[in-house]
Amino acid sequence: MHQIVALIVKEMLVLLKDKRSRFLLLGPPLVQLLLFGYAANFDVNHVPFVALNQDRGALGRELLARFRASPNFELVATPDNEAQAAALVDSGTALMILRIGQLFSADLKSGAPPSVQILIDGRRSSTALIVEGYAGVIIADFATDFARDNGLPAATAALLQRAWYNPNLLSRWFVVPGLVAILTLVVTLITTALSVARERELGTFDQLLVTPLMPWQILLGKTLPALLIGQFEGAAIGVLGAFWFGVPFHGSVALLGLSLSIYLLSAIGVGLMISSLANTQQQAILGAFLFMVPAILLSGFATPIASMPGWIQAVTTINPMRYFLIIVRGIFLRDIGWTLVWPQLWPMLLIGLTALALSQWLFRHRMG
Repeated sequence: MHQIVALIVKEMLVLLKDKRSRFLLLGPPLVQLLLFGYAANFDVNHVPFVALNQDRGALGRELLARFRASPNFELVATPDNEAQAAALVDSGTALMILRIGQLFSADLKSGAPPSVQILIDGRRSSTALIVEGYAGVIIADFATDFARDNGLPAATAALLQRAWYNPNLLSRWFVVPGLVAILTLVVTLITTALSVARERELGTFDQLLVTPLMPWQILLGKTLPALLIGQFEGAAIGVLGAFWFGVPFHGSVALLGLSLSIYLLSAIGVGLMISSLANTQQQAILGAFLFMVPAILLSGFATPIASMPGWIQAVTTINPMRYFLIIVRGIFLRDIGWTLVWPQLWPMLLIGLTALALSQWLFRHRMG
């Protein structure tokens, strides 16, 4: 144990003694947290639109006023004809055309469906779907209010929507917990991937081999510092997410800490495999990024795994981030317990043990 502790202290000194290493471990993750927390925003606000109001009555102007009063829309022009409106969308000046038909007021007063057309730039498909929903709600509310105020028959049924766990549908509540998984993976993977490669490049790897340490002891001495750093990074990101960005935390800190430890073990195993194969630090960094980019894309962070092709979904089962994202978001927003965490925990544990075993085999093979 004394030999392993000495190796752990040596690894921590290598990582923390150098000012540049300290900055790389602490600075970039915090900067990325702030950038992702503020910039990675899926909320749609101030959508530029043009209004083509062909109705000469007051009701058309009232509907347009509803859109202008909404924080989700911003009127940029009132063209005279459809050609001018289409040109504004083609140029990217506007995302949506609100076309109020000539019979809009008459249709409302007679109880007929109002003649309103929404034309949205479909080149940004995900945004277009959100904008369509916003516009539909404004128009439906306007028609309902008019029917109620004028004693006209209203719709026989109304659809009331409520989002569980995120009632205001704030994308920050979705993004920030996911950053715990992404940023801890980046720091831990790079730290472990550089560990053995750095020894080889500096010429100290041969000195390490002549010590009485066994290969598993060397790997353990390189695993625990990365685990401690990853835990610290994860805790810092979680605290900032809760107190700086206002993301609610409803779950168990102990359960999240256990899940983070197992997730970090799987990342450390992959990092040690990369480090055992790399001869230089440059190769180790390239190998780490070769793993990180697909891991993030196939984790469900930005796009649902269910919408991916079947063979891609099968590949995601060996990605530990896929499971930890479900855990961290569930603990933050839903207060999920052990019964829901365990089905996501044991695949991560299996991936971590397999990666650590392979890294030990590769390390012994390279030593031989």
